[in-house]
Amino acid sequence: MNSVSHLFSAAAAPALTAIWPGAGDRVRQEIDDFDLETRTTRRSDDIPRTGWRDTHADYRYDGHNGLVVTARDTSVRRWPFGSEHYATTMSSAVDDLLAGGYDCFYPPWQSCNRPRSNGYFRVALRGDQIVSAQFGIGSLIESGRQRHLLGEEFPHGLTFLTEAVRRPVTERIERSRRSGTGFAGIVAGTVVIIDASRGAVEGDDLVAYFDIQIGVPLAAT
Repeated sequence: MNSVSHLFSAAAAPALTAIWPGAGDRVRQEIDDFDLETRTTRRSDDIPRTGWRDTHADYRYDGHNGLVVTARDTSVRRWPFGSEHYATTMSSAVDDLLAGGYDCFYPPWQSCNRPRSNGYFRVALRGDQIVSAQFGIGSLIESGRQRHLLGEEFPHGLTFLTEAVRRPVTERIERSRRSGTGFAGIVAGTVVIIDASRGAVEGDDLVAYFDIQIGVPLAAT
């Protein structure tokens, strides 16, 4: 299993187990099997994907949208919050992404690139509502100070997040960027997955790149 998938299942499985006993174990197994199969078979131009169902929900998983869970014949009352709690809309986020140097063409594209820093920003949407966002950003610590400020790429902050979660999620990301460490868990009722790839480390100096996912597309919430 690659590191992003590992962090994703590590965060999603316990959350689903809290809703439906046994669902988390099935998620881990399905994602394990899917990753093994996609590593050992030839890939086409299509995005590899898989799906399954149990007595509670229908599940879809792929490397772009992550895990999408749609409850059947019941409401999900124990999941902490829906996407409206932690995310804004893509149409409201585009101008700030453009200001940060991203090339965005929305609609119809759901992904943006930032050539200056090899960065990316992509979303899973339900209509215009962002239900999960993924982006890559580097970190450069010299003499204990962050030299690659978040504001270089997000000059107005993480405005694709709502005010209810923006500050705690940003602080969690910045802690990882300072330390060069990953994270998978719940922050302010929001799934946050941070995959850290560390480069040179010497004393207080650190170079690292982070693949970050915020939110999980649980379509029933």
